[in-house]
Amino acid sequence: MGRHTREEILRKIVTSGQVQMPHADLSGLNLSGLTLVGADLSYANLTGTDLRDAQLVGASLWSSTARGARFRGANLNGANLGLAVLVGADLRDTQLRDADLTGAQLDGADLTGAEMRGSWLDAMQRALAIGAPPMRFPEASHPRTRVLHQADLEGAVTLRSGDRLELRLDHPPRRTRIRQADAKAQAVLIGPDRSTADQPRHNVSFTAGAPGRANLRIGFGQGLLPLVLDILVST
Repeated sequence: MGRHTREEILRKIVTSGQVQMPHADLSGLNLSGLTLVGADLSYANLTGTDLRDAQLVGASLWSSTARGARFRGANLNGANLGLAVLVGADLRDTQLRDADLTGAQLDGADLTGAEMRGSWLDAMQRALAIGAPPMRFPEASHPRTRVLHQADLEGAVTLRSGDRLELRLDHPPRRTRIRQADAKAQAVLIGPDRSTADQPRHNVSFTAGAPGRANLRIGFGQGLLPLVLDILVST
């Protein structure tokens, strides 16, 4: 896995408008102030990376390692930080509205002054972080529909209980299989939902059930490789 430079990332922004760098080694880089809206930095190494005042709206930092990273003043509204390692990260004065922090490690992370409406930290995350907002019950919200295209699928899919997941596939599905670690527990993912007359036959939808993790496998036949997804459902 090669190292990257700020100049290389600037070129990607100029040429493609969006950075797609899953698994990249960006450790220690100065990326402060960059526009990384919708970027895919899942599984990336962001250890000690300077992301102060960066625009990371809707970005995926799923399962990234960002120990000691500096995010102060960054806009992370709607970002996916699920399972990210944010130990000792500086998240002061960040915008984290509607961000997904499911399973993120926040030991010693500084959240002083962070705006976190619509985000949720569990009691343990709050205890380990610095300056986390006071504990409160999440605002009631209606289930949402998350639409994902097969070409864009990478990494785990995060949902909240009651959400609807619609997958827009490249080929019509022949069969689906859902597995979860505890087969006797409540279903984590329910479906596929019964298709309707106006639903294209390449589309398939499911409903998020109880919190937990499930594995979804969709077969297409005709010698095509199956689609395999990890599904993580939170409350």
